[in-house]
Amino acid sequence: MSAVVNDTEELVQFLKNVKLFAELSADSLTKLGSRLKVVEFPPSEVIVREGAPGVSMYLIKSGLVEVRKKDPVTGIDFLVAQLSQGAAVGEMSLLTGKPRSATVTTVQPTVVFTLTRADFRSLLTHHPEISLGLARILAERLEDASQVGIEYVNLFKGKFDPRVVGLLPQSLCLLHKLIPISYANNAVTLAMVNPSNLVAFDDVRRYIKGAVIEPQVCTEEDFKKFMDTVYPELMGFAQERKDSDRKREEERDRRREAGKKAALEFQGESLEDLQNEILGGMEVQQEEEDKPSITDLATASEDAPIVRLANNILALAIKKGASDIHIEPQETGVVLRLRIDGVLHVEAKLSKKIQLPLASRLKILSKLDISERRLPQDGRISIRLEERAIDFRVSTVPAKFGEKIVMRILDKSGSIMPLDRIIVHAPTVEGLRWMISQPYGIVYVTGPTGSGKTTTLYSSLNEINSPEINISTAEDPIEYDLEGLCQVQTHSDIGLDFARILRAFLRQDPDVILVGETRDQETAKISVEAALTGHLVFTTLHTNDAPSCFTRLQEMGIEPFLMANSTIGVIAQRLARRLCQNCKVPTEVDETTLGYFGYTKENAPTFYRGEGCDQCNHSGKKGRIGIFEVLTMGDDLKRAVAREAKSEEIRALAIANGMRTLKDYAIMLMAEGLTSLDEVLTNLVVSS
Repeated sequence: MSAVVNDTEELVQFLKNVKLFAELSADSLTKLGSRLKVVEFPPSEVIVREGAPGVSMYLIKSGLVEVRKKDPVTGIDFLVAQLSQGAAVGEMSLLTGKPRSATVTTVQPTVVFTLTRADFRSLLTHHPEISLGLARILAERLEDASQVGIEYVNLFKGKFDPRVVGLLPQSLCLLHKLIPISYANNAVTLAMVNPSNLVAFDDVRRYIKGAVIEPQVCTEEDFKKFMDTVYPELMGFAQERKDSDRKREEERDRRREAGKKAALEFQGESLEDLQNEILGGMEVQQEEEDKPSITDLATASEDAPIVRLANNILALAIKKGASDIHIEPQETGVVLRLRIDGVLHVEAKLSKKIQLPLASRLKILSKLDISERRLPQDGRISIRLEERAIDFRVSTVPAKFGEKIVMRILDKSGSIMPLDRIIVHAPTVEGLRWMISQPYGIVYVTGPTGSGKTTTLYSSLNEINSPEINISTAEDPIEYDLEGLCQVQTHSDIGLDFARILRAFLRQDPDVILVGETRDQETAKISVEAALTGHLVFTTLHTNDAPSCFTRLQEMGIEPFLMANSTIGVIAQRLARRLCQNCKVPTEVDETTLGYFGYTKENAPTFYRGEGCDQCNHSGKKGRIGIFEVLTMGDDLKRAVAREAKSEEIRALAIANGMRTLKDYAIMLMAEGLTSLDEVLTNLVVSS
């Protein structure tokens, strides 16, 4: 909210107390004040963003702001200063014409006076005394800045005291590429590759309390050579380091050789080894400070073992074919779980001390705010592994013992399987292929989260995709990249939801439309209208089975006669773990369980279970297989839907028309030895 300034006398007195304008006359300040406007900012609002063009300057009337600058090496935002009443923000960018050098964010409600570049230039043109005053102040600032010089130090001339060099741990020296070379009168001299790294200064002060830091610059080549040669001799562990390096290299060679057959090669260190290395380096910090500051967390998250631990967690999940990574803080530790073939497995239990640095590292990779630990956040990590593009969709939630982080793994370069590989039952495949060959109408795919609905939809689109067809998709998120499709991702924060994307698609002459999920009445109605006006629409819905789809749509406010005339068919599906074909063996089933499936001891087929072998990692299961229920709309079903028939009647009609239910499809898979009884009972509510 902005307003024109009215109280001239009060404003002139305020400007007189601003250092930038302290030497200007009252008349000049009055002229300056006539161009100012008042703007109010709420807390946590960005006033100036680093790198943006300088179009205005701001004078703080009341409130408090933080000035943060991004370190060019680590990419971490660090706090430069806090400014309050009377401070000027953005004046250097306005005076020099260069982009903003820092980001300014409000800490509390803040009121500022603003002066635009156009008004600033007008003032300089019509009031030369203001120009002279500002030029003199700027010249003084530049002169002060030019007097600051940093000496160059040659690390191989002179002798260094081991007690001084050892003031800082080796891990910190390597992280920030610095070496303490002298200490006198509570002043420590640092040889630094990057003497402008203010984050390094903060870390040094954690170990050398109250010291004045005097930076000197050294070359990166000299630093590396010093740490490889002189430093081990000074610290007295040259031979120990050689032995350690040799053993580590031998271990890495051994693991590298053992991992050649793996889909992904690790960096040679286990999660437990990395944890021990991290804890060893964190002991001093944790003793001194129980609650690390944001700067401390950012620094700790960039420490080499933390970086490698985070990388290895991602790599481990990819290697094991996991679909999700769960990092769950507990009261006394952190549990790492991976979801493999739909089932969560505890992979490791990490120390509680690793929780904050690990969370910060993953949030930095996801471009999230590491200082925000009270609200949920969503981000993504994108990596390329050889020719594979892999996305990690990251979600953080503030739980009782800290932030729980869940990362969903999307292999965007994964090949789309044909329908006859996804669905093993030939008549079911043919029913689905008939649906997707229709010129217009809606195909609904239903099932719970993680049941493979998106895979079925993409495989269907892939079968009909051709240069003659205009296919557009609205997704959240885009999970696979398909050539020839127009794929749009929703962004709820800017109002780009499914309904808005759908309306835009209809103005672009589409033949086929994919809606990632029908969540609300507006999306459902637009989809139905699109189907009735000559478009083929694919979408997903959350229902337990195919006949329940119509009840769900009716709850959304869709008229029954519109459902009946727009729907081509409904596919319900589940995912069950596939039996390992190498170690499956027949198994006995009790009569009560057989009764659930309509069998007796006399007419039951052979059921199987997995014993476990090397090929399935001794789990008895390997991969997953779909359980499908395909309802194709016929005339009798359309009439039943139009007169609001109940789900039970619709199911009976569909079965009479040849629909194989989820239960029947699951029985067929069990009889063929493709899945087990326990998997079916886990994934299906078996009804009579």
